[in-house]
Amino acid sequence: MSIRLDGDPRRDKILHAALAVFSRYGFKRASMEDVAGDAGISRPALYQSYENKAAIFAALAVALGRASCDAAEAAWPADMPFSQGLAAAGLALHGLSWQAIHTSPHGAELMATNSALVGDVVSAIDSRMQALVEARLTNLVAPSVQALQARAITAALHGLKVQATSYEDLAALITQFASLIGAGMPLATRA
Repeated sequence: MSIRLDGDPRRDKILHAALAVFSRYGFKRASMEDVAGDAGISRPALYQSYENKAAIFAALAVALGRASCDAAEAAWPADMPFSQGLAAAGLALHGLSWQAIHTSPHGAELMATNSALVGDVVSAIDSRMQALVEARLTNLVAPSVQALQARAITAALHGLKVQATSYEDLAALITQFASLIGAGMPLATRA
């Protein structure tokens, strides 16, 4: 994976190793020794950065969430047509996490662990995406409905992620959804 998960090169290396280890073994079976081994460091060195496996998992969730939001914002410049931007940002936001979870034989366990340990991270990701959508709705819909429409679009993107059977299917679903939303934009009232 070529994305930067942490500004500190050592912690970045640890988080990349943790992503591989959690994907390979799941959260329950993964050990600090596994993460240290994949990162090419000793266990004591790993403990200098993270106190336990849950702390690594939480840091990884925060880093992936931040990277996904950054990618979504970069994928949707303000001058891009709404449907095209929504498709690009939606896939940038959800594609990385979809691949990390659904390409692992332990995907269901990782999702359950994610919900249990870092539910607030998901809320922060949703808030950032909702703010992006709301900003792009400016001048397209009435100000009185921008926040509600942004919330609905953000929630719908989650539903598409759950329904997708492959990364390609996720891309097709998000693109189709964005086209449908974009087609309705001229019909939106500006009251």
